[in-house]
Amino acid sequence: MGAKASKPAQSATRKFPARAPGSAAPPHAPSRPPPGRSAPRASFAKDDSIRADSVDPDPNPFTNPAFSQRLKQMGVATPTPTLSNSSTASPYTPPDQGPKGPSFPSPAQNPTLSALEARQRLQERAELEFQNIDQGREFLDVGILKQVLMMQARGTPAIDIEKRLRLKSGVVSRLGPQGVTVPLASG
Repeated sequence: MGAKASKPAQSATRKFPARAPGSAAPPHAPSRPPPGRSAPRASFAKDDSIRADSVDPDPNPFTNPAFSQRLKQMGVATPTPTLSNSSTASPYTPPDQGPKGPSFPSPAQNPTLSALEARQRLQERAELEFQNIDQGREFLDVGILKQVLMMQARGTPAIDIEKRLRLKSGVVSRLGPQGVTVPLASG
């Protein structure tokens, strides 16, 4: 197949509009109503034709007042729970017997609240440590952490690192075995 066969639209000649640019479009004749109907007239009084036009020719049984009253008497439908694992249907409890107020999950079951509480506890411990720095450090800033990793890479024992940087015992061992965490070479 050649290039011409795949592009038939380019081979057809284009037909341009017959009128000159800038000229106005031909005026349209005003449309007239069909001969059987008369033109609508504005009126403020309702006559029989207006009333007949406003009546619904097919009355809907669902808008029947008696039907609506029976629905109200029947009350809320209770769903029957299915045996599906994905079913969200649960036994119906009437509003007057249900729990009062909003029902929120307990904070112990909410992972976001648990994480925020853990962060707050760590923040309080860090502030206490900062006030009593003589007892040794457990929370490290980036500078101290880099020093620990560089000393560890040089082969300095963990006990010596903790003594020299005044860290609590066991802090260096919590960083993992040597080589797991290494400082990046600054360029």
